[in-house]
Amino acid sequence: MLTGAIIGGIIGVLVLVFSYFLKEQRFNKIVRSITDPAIEYAAQFNYASPKRYKNSWKYYDSYGALYVIGKTAYYKSNETAAPDIFNLAECTVQAEADWRKLKWFSIAKPGGEKFYFNSNKMGAFVNNSDETVKALAFIKSKTSA
Repeated sequence: MLTGAIIGGIIGVLVLVFSYFLKEQRFNKIVRSITDPAIEYAAQFNYASPKRYKNSWKYYDSYGALYVIGKTAYYKSNETAAPDIFNLAECTVQAEADWRKLKWFSIAKPGGEKFYFNSNKMGAFVNNSDETVKALAFIKSKTSA
């Protein structure tokens, strides 16, 4: 019985490591697909639609790369898709309420459509949202400059 629990735990850890590796590979493919060499910031992010964000589960719809070139932010979920484009001179960027110790921010387009972003790293005992805070500060500096 104890042997089954140990094997199950090992398999669980292997699945987590493998999924982390696949997400990192996907992020690297997306970044390599960006043709503009002037990227000022890029990181792996989760995107949640307003419906998903307001849902009780409140996690994400997709994950990909959020990157900034000049005064424009882009979110791209795979290497072949066209990115969502946010003109930071026209968009509103704000921190959202923490959910289960995860930090979120939103980018609202002039028409009111909101996009929610989070970049958490899973740890053994805590989720780390430092990259979300860093991205929010960087993007806000682009909106006020």
